[in-house]
Amino acid sequence: MQQIKHIYWRYRYFWKYAIFGFLAALVNVIAFWVLHSVMLEHYLFSNTIAWILATLFSFFTNKAVVFQSKSSSFWHWCREFGIFMITRGLSYFFDTFLMFVGISIFMWAPMLVKILDQVLVGIFNYGTSRLIFMEHNQKMLMRQQILKRFNK
Repeated sequence: MQQIKHIYWRYRYFWKYAIFGFLAALVNVIAFWVLHSVMLEHYLFSNTIAWILATLFSFFTNKAVVFQSKSSSFWHWCREFGIFMITRGLSYFFDTFLMFVGISIFMWAPMLVKILDQVLVGIFNYGTSRLIFMEHNQKMLMRQQILKRFNK
């Protein structure tokens, strides 16, 4: 039991991100399906709207639940949001490229491409989200460790 707790604690951000990353991917896939398959919108338009919805969902869940990042000021929040959107913008281009190649070049089914795309994009997004939201927490942990050493 102690080993399980150790593994959970050591990889706690990954486990939380896996759950909320899956939910964000679900938001993305469902929004894409509704727009593309139900409303018959073009797949690139559907992909863009789905990306916007999933990205907003991801920002708030990653900040609040996964990495528990506390903004010290409005500007800190804006900085996190801006960097998050820039990195997710990079993943948007990767996402769109995969959709284009899978659907327009390989002629695969749009939903199959979307699901495969979300797995690959999710891995990239985990790494960038961890860097963005953990920066402030890492500084706080370092300060606490230094204070503990001086208080001994």
